[in-house]
Amino acid sequence: MKWVIIILIILAVLLAVALIWTAMKRKKDQVARERASELRSEAATTASAKAEQEARAREAQAEADRARAQADKLEVRADEERTAYDMTRAAEEDRLREADRLDPDVDHRAEDYRPGVNGTSHRPVEPTGPANPVPPGPETAAPGTTAPGATGPGTTGPGLSEEDRATWEREQARRDQR
Repeated sequence: MKWVIIILIILAVLLAVALIWTAMKRKKDQVARERASELRSEAATTASAKAEQEARAREAQAEADRARAQADKLEVRADEERTAYDMTRAAEEDRLREADRLDPDVDHRAEDYRPGVNGTSHRPVEPTGPANPVPPGPETAAPGTTAPGATGPGTTGPGLSEEDRATWEREQARRDQR
């Protein structure tokens, strides 16, 4: 009989554990169902907001595409304008180089030659020699040259500095060769 009581007590304990476990599982399932219901409710509420956000995102993407296309058009236009400017500048430089090549007073082969410095070539210099023995004055001399006999800063005595005199003489010799 002792064994029967022990078996019955064990069975009762097992039955109580099973009942408690079943009750807890039902409670857990009920809580999970309620949470799932809440999440579905929230999802349904945000579905309308999601549609609005999707429409705004598509609109923003379309606007970005339009802006990108406009930027591409402006970039093409800027490239065309840059090309036209470069062509105009090159044509102007060609004309200045041709003018400087034809001008006997411009040394277009010099290392420091730049076509049309300051927007113009050099001012004309009156030639010297048998037809015109008087050297040009400061008002008609090419830039960077001064006629012999000029006075002022950088000159030695009544004439030019040695460097200015040598430059003037080189240009004079070049002019005489033409």
